[in-house]
Amino acid sequence: MKKILVVALLVVIIVGLAYRVDIEKSPHEVMGELMYFPSGYAIRALCMGLHAPLADLVWLRFIQYYGEHRMSDSRFNLMHHILDILTTLDPKFLYAYTLGGLMLTHDAERPDQAKQLLKKGMYQNPDEWRYPHVYAFIHYVFLQDYITAKTYFGIAARKPGAPDMPKRWHAFVTYLKLGDLKTALALWMDFYNETENPEEKSIAEYYVGRIKMQLDIEFLDEKIEEFTAEFGRTPRALSELVTSGLIGSIPDEPHGERYYIENGEARSTWKRAK
Repeated sequence: MKKILVVALLVVIIVGLAYRVDIEKSPHEVMGELMYFPSGYAIRALCMGLHAPLADLVWLRFIQYYGEHRMSDSRFNLMHHILDILTTLDPKFLYAYTLGGLMLTHDAERPDQAKQLLKKGMYQNPDEWRYPHVYAFIHYVFLQDYITAKTYFGIAARKPGAPDMPKRWHAFVTYLKLGDLKTALALWMDFYNETENPEEKSIAEYYVGRIKMQLDIEFLDEKIEEFTAEFGRTPRALSELVTSGLIGSIPDEPHGERYYIENGEARSTWKRAK
């Protein structure tokens, strides 16, 4: 009976206080709320072995927290704190580290916290290949730290049961042009195809579309320059690149939008803040 009461109290604390800190009116108020938000170690000490059910509850609350702020103010001041609680309750919660690392980098713009979280994952799960792989991935595509990326792709490749993907990317980063958009696109495509988590797929899909758009614009800009050199003027519309025979067709914009010319350069009608 005592065990049930303690767990029920912890559920109330997690749900109730997580709701309170969602307001995030100011950094000062946020820090004030955090003084009362329990640490993962405090909860773990009190929950009498029922770590996994409480971790599941925190994970559901985290997804709700992310969705609320993604649709409103895009402020994620508590993201790392909640993920730290979760991974202390359940040190083997895979997506808390991998998806959490991506969200901290992509949405919260805190790659420093993502690195801290993933290092925690590597320490807690030394045989798991996914944590050093995502660590390398973030260093390659977000931070352009190719030496660190190569090192951690290599670490991931040597883990027990590692698939071909980290092994392939360790070789690619070694021999291919570093920072090349086509390489980054292939990385995101691999990540998209590998993960089974819908939120990770959504983030990967966003970057696949954005990089494809960048590559299309680079291609169209080259053809605009060729047209200008041949005809002594910039094309009035991209359709002139087709009628002149410089391209077979205008590429499909990956977001369902369209490409056009503005001030002699290719543009997309797609707009997004991030």
